[in-house]
Amino acid sequence: MMHEDPDTHLPDRIDPAVRREEDEAKSDREVPLAAMPPILHRWLDGEPVNEAELRAAGAYELWLKVKAEAERRRRMHTPTPLGGAIMEAIRKDR
Repeated sequence: MMHEDPDTHLPDRIDPAVRREEDEAKSDREVPLAAMPPILHRWLDGEPVNEAELRAAGAYELWLKVKAEAERRRRMHTPTPLGGAIMEAIRKDR
């Protein structure tokens, strides 16, 4: 059951229909495109960029750490005994 908001006439209130349109417009992305400089997007996409420009853009050190951590986690493997125990538990459930 929907109820009308009786306080829509107040200046600090946003009309629910307007709020819904704004939410739908933003639903296709979590971070506004202007939040990161384009050079960071190119670097994260693997394109060659000038390192001096990249450092000047800001947030380079953060993304460098994120990249290093992602690479480290990509190389991780499940220990063999654990993998065997998981597979054995799956077989028992069948």
